[in-house]
Amino acid sequence: MAPQHVHSFLVHPSKHDADPPQIAGTGIPRRGSLYNMLSTVFARAESECNIEIVFRCRPNGEQQNDCRDELVAYLENPNVDTGHPLASRLQRITTHRSGLGLLFLMASRDNGIHRAVISRFPADQGVIAEEHAHRLSVEFVERVFMKSAKAYKSALYSSPSLTRGFWDGRAVDLQISGPRELSDYWIREFLVSDLKTTGPAGTKRLAVALRDAIRRAGDADVREELISAASLMRRQDGTSFSVRQLAQRLGLSPEAVGAIETALPRRDLMDQVFQFDTEEFQKHVQYRAVELDNGGTLIAEDAHFNNVFREQVVNQGDRRIRFTTEGRVIDQALRKTR
Repeated sequence: MAPQHVHSFLVHPSKHDADPPQIAGTGIPRRGSLYNMLSTVFARAESECNIEIVFRCRPNGEQQNDCRDELVAYLENPNVDTGHPLASRLQRITTHRSGLGLLFLMASRDNGIHRAVISRFPADQGVIAEEHAHRLSVEFVERVFMKSAKAYKSALYSSPSLTRGFWDGRAVDLQISGPRELSDYWIREFLVSDLKTTGPAGTKRLAVALRDAIRRAGDADVREELISAASLMRRQDGTSFSVRQLAQRLGLSPEAVGAIETALPRRDLMDQVFQFDTEEFQKHVQYRAVELDNGGTLIAEDAHFNNVFREQVVNQGDRRIRFTTEGRVIDQALRKTR
């Protein structure tokens, strides 16, 4: 699938600048190497954009979003003038750390489906002197673009209705290895959006799956690996990732990853990105219980388990462990169940 309309804008880093530079833009003809490369980006967005996002409503709950309105206005009549508000929005939140960038707006309509891809590429400072005051030449855009054609951020939107649709989409950031900047700069600030899976919801789903995977694990080594992973996960507060990305970050074995994947309600949930919430995680995996073959059970908060019970290996081959602890008795009871 190829875009029917492509427009490009040179966006300067202007966050907090009192007098930001003029934004120059141009239309890209539907021919030549530049258009062919952008057509590839447009087509690949379907598979590359794998982070689900949704436009934020107004603080009072009204279903209105300025960025979405600007996107819909561009799709209704794609040209440099209707694309300019989106370029201005990106320029207002672009820092000098992010640097100069080329924004591409690409649109098509096929079989009644409107489709839009918004992409930002880093620009080459070395040829900035050739920029015209109020317009760009296609040759200039091509030279800037060709040097960084594989490092970009994109967002994909599609819907049959411009009025009722375009509230959710998908995004990707191929410039960074981690998703934090994607959430803050590309998604939250520019697109005025949030991850579709909220932090608490995604964290709860992971915690419950992890708890179930530990309980079901028949292999003691896998069970211990998952318990250790739970402790490491508590340090990820505020970080955005999918369950699969987290497993890779923690270096979990294929067996441990498979146990978590099996415990999730659906396997596609392994790749849904959310922001980890340690407080929510604690609600669902707060305690660790160790059951011994002598009938004893040790229970303590997982975050402090190793401080409460000191562990000593008695027989490595037989997996015999001695636990010791010390404390003042504050309560005792007989219970029907554990």
